[in-house]
Amino acid sequence: MAQRLNGRLGRNFALRLTDEVRSELESMRDCTAGPRALGPWLVWAARCAFSPAPVLPRRGKQKAMPALRASSGIARSSTWLGNAGVSGSEGNTHCFNGIRVILDLCAGTGSWSDPYRLADGYRVVRVTLPECDVRTFTCPTGIHGILCAPPCTEFSLAKNGRERNLITGLEIVGACMRLVIGCRPVWWALENPIGLLSRYLGPPSDTWEPYEFGDPWTKPTAVWGNFTIPKRGPYVEPTSSAMDRSTAEERAITPDGFARAFFEANP
Repeated sequence: MAQRLNGRLGRNFALRLTDEVRSELESMRDCTAGPRALGPWLVWAARCAFSPAPVLPRRGKQKAMPALRASSGIARSSTWLGNAGVSGSEGNTHCFNGIRVILDLCAGTGSWSDPYRLADGYRVVRVTLPECDVRTFTCPTGIHGILCAPPCTEFSLAKNGRERNLITGLEIVGACMRLVIGCRPVWWALENPIGLLSRYLGPPSDTWEPYEFGDPWTKPTAVWGNFTIPKRGPYVEPTSSAMDRSTAEERAITPDGFARAFFEANP
């Protein structure tokens, strides 16, 4: 349904909430407003995936409110974690037999998680297409850290003037948040080039450019989450931009310098 407000046309939808759920959502909105706050709606929607859907009376019948649920074709977490020693019965202790498990969501080439993969004492689980869809990945236990790099296509400033599919973009962001909230890691981070995602997640925890970590090119990037901000350096003079690269896959690669600095700040 489209409605016009103050000359602007927008889309909205009706959602039936119990008084308890409405009170919770309003409380989250009040408590999370301000800098470095995640959008309360995304946080609440992600939490719905791990709690029973509220039942609402409607014309004498009971109707359950839809929650974020994985669809058919779910990848079983235990098969991905392999010999890391993680199973659904061991609880969320963040470390098994000295191994820290890192989830790399929307991993792409895996460049962000490479320092963890190459270090002793870590096991990296990469959740990325075409092998695995983050929207249908089940929440493992015992996760130490989570890296999230949802596609920036629908949030990119480079798409200004063209039609966007924000629903699809936010669906993937919401799936990442579902896993963050369900896994309760020690630290987590979600990155995206500076663009429209701030409208939904609020101001980022940190913003950076590759040349601040020794890679001589520019790509203004934002990071949200609960993590230690990596130390800058070495600073270098940028000689090119990420936009100069010919493919989206090349533009999306995490710079080696930032990946290494993030790993050192968030062991």
